Amino acid sequence: MSGGFKELIAKAIEHSENWGMVWFGLIFWGSVLNASIPLYFPSLANGQGTVIAFAMGLAVGVAAKARGGWLWKN
Repeated sequence: MSGGFKELIAKAIEHSENWGMVWFGLIFWGSVLNASIPLYFPSLANGQGTVIAFAMGLAVGVAAKARGGWLWKN
């Protein structure tokens, strides 16, 4: 492997260690909320619900990163 590729991999690993909770919140919780919003709020099924769901997932991830852990854990 070249030195540039090793640096890229090292930076990607460092990024995932630092921002993993944010990405998890955005992707996982955003997807869960996106799937459930049309069930409970049919009027938001036109695309607004998707933006709201992923924004809420991102907010949960950012809050977890700021706290150093998930909201439901000590």
